[in-house]
Amino acid sequence: MPFPLQPYSRQPIEHHFRRKKLVWNEEYFLNVLNSSDKKFDIYWAILALRDCGTMLSVPALKEKLTYPMQDVKCTSILTIAHIAGAKETDYYTEALSSPEYREKSYAMWAINDAADHRAINPVLAYFKKNRSKLKNGNLTNATLVHGIEFLARYLKESDEIRRFFSEIEGFWEKLPQGERTEIAKRVSFFTDRESSSSKN
Repeated sequence: MPFPLQPYSRQPIEHHFRRKKLVWNEEYFLNVLNSSDKKFDIYWAILALRDCGTMLSVPALKEKLTYPMQDVKCTSILTIAHIAGAKETDYYTEALSSPEYREKSYAMWAINDAADHRAINPVLAYFKKNRSKLKNGNLTNATLVHGIEFLARYLKESDEIRRFFSEIEGFWEKLPQGERTEIAKRVSFFTDRESSSSKN
């Protein structure tokens, strides 16, 4: 599953809740989400649910996507992706397209790691909406690498994806060097393109 709780993350969670009668289970951390008004309680509980959460946690996690703390908004959608996987594909794409959810890189990250084919059209629509920024190398919100990696899985079955990739080749040199390098590592379609670019 994507975004698992790493072993080194459990210790700070236990430390944070050490005086709060910690019981490491879903019920305890859901109660934190539903009752605490302290932002770091919320943040650490969301991370802990990657270890013990089930689909029962998803509604409470969704409520935190509009939480005032940025880290909470970001980790919530990744925790949902870890728990729900492709079942919440429509939710990840709604976050990507919604003006209310501004953490687009995290929505695209969730899509790349957990979504299924239902996300193809919303991802293409997102890049179409931001085409002018993309063509000028100004789409700098960290969505491009994850978005292209996701679309590449369906390249053989989608003419629209092939057209989009060909379009990217036309302004490849305008993309930030770091993004070009990362895309070339992850997506074979662009590997030769970046190799040729590096030689020039």
